[in-house]
Order: sequence, then structure tokens, then C-alpha cells
Amino acid sequence: MQISKWKRIVIKVGSALIAPHGNGCSSHYLLSIAQFIVRCREQNIEVVLVSSGSIAAGSHLFPGEVKNIATKKAMAAAGQTEMMATWDKLFDFPTAQILLTHADLKDRERYTSVRETLFSLLEYGLLPIVNENDTIVTDKLKVGDNDNLSAMIATAADADALIICSDIDGLYTANPQVDKKAKEIHVACPEGLIDLYLEG
Repeated sequence: MQISKWKRIVIKVGSALIAPHGNGCSSHYLLSIAQFIVRCREQNIEVVLVSSGSIAAGSHLFPGEVKNIATKKAMAAAGQTEMMATWDKLFDFPTAQILLTHADLKDRERYTSVRETLFSLLEYGLLPIVNENDTIVTDKLKVGDNDNLSAMIATAADADALIICSDIDGLYTANPQVDKKAKEIHVACPEGLIDLYLEG
């Protein structure tokens, strides 16, 4: 990757990398991602981090099989704190948390406010860490998943690149772990993805 051409990037980290062992956050995969972020900042590349994993990070605090939505939201509330603390330990510069719902990105005034906050944080040298607000989100307000969220944040932040860190080895038409008919997408057209989002 020729990162020297980038001025601003968005990096998305999936839940499987945040809490890979099911017993809270782990730095096992996050350390190398944090080192990459540090190198980018040393080259004056601004970084916005979209971090999934609040539910996965908090699940170990709620033993037993959980199916109820209210408990999953409680997991997210507990896990969000643990996840932010884990990221903070990996950096020697300040971070800032931004929690969003679908409504924040669909409403023009709130979308503009999100942009202004992102740009202000970057201007002052903080690392914005964005996640969907799983503690209050409903099906109506849900973005969908943090891959979608990271794409929207990349647009909002006027990013030059979006890097998705995941345990899946590429971009697919569906989850290949669940859908055997899922096909890998080798080239994605941003305009096409935006049109799909707007239509959806």
C-alpha cells in the first residue's frame, strides 16, 4: 500500500479481532493495528478508527446463553467502556469516542454535526473512535453493521481510503460463513455502493 499518498484514512476493526476468545478485549490482533495507526500519524496521515466489538467485549460479564435484546444492549454498555480502555492503552496520544445511530447519518443537520466533530478532533490531534450506539439502537435506527458504518464515516470524513480489518478474507455479496452462495467481490464501485445504501 502506498500510504504516502493518503491524507486521511478510516480503519474499521471487526468484533472478531476485538474479542477473539470470548472473554473480553484482547490486544492480540489490536497491537499491530495500533502500530500501523501510529506509523500513519507519524507520516501526517489523519486516521479515524471505526471499532466494532462492544457486545463481544462485554459478553463475558453476562454468563449463560443470552437471547434477549435488553441484555445485549447492557453487554454493549459494559463492553464499550472496556473496548475504549483497551484502545487507550495502545496509544500515547488522546482518543475520543463517537457513538452513532442510523438517524445521525440520515439527518442532514446531524450528519453535518458529525462531520464537524470529526474534523475538530483531527485538527487537535485526537484519534476519533467511532462505533454504532448499540445501547440505544433499534431495528429502525440500526445502520446495519459496522462495515456499512465505516463506509459512511469514510464519506463523512472525506477519507482517501477505507481499510477493513476482519477475520473474513475479502469482500463478499453476503456472509460467506453463513451463505454458501456468497461471491467474492474483487472490485467495488463506491458510487454503486452509495446508490445501494440510498435505495436501502
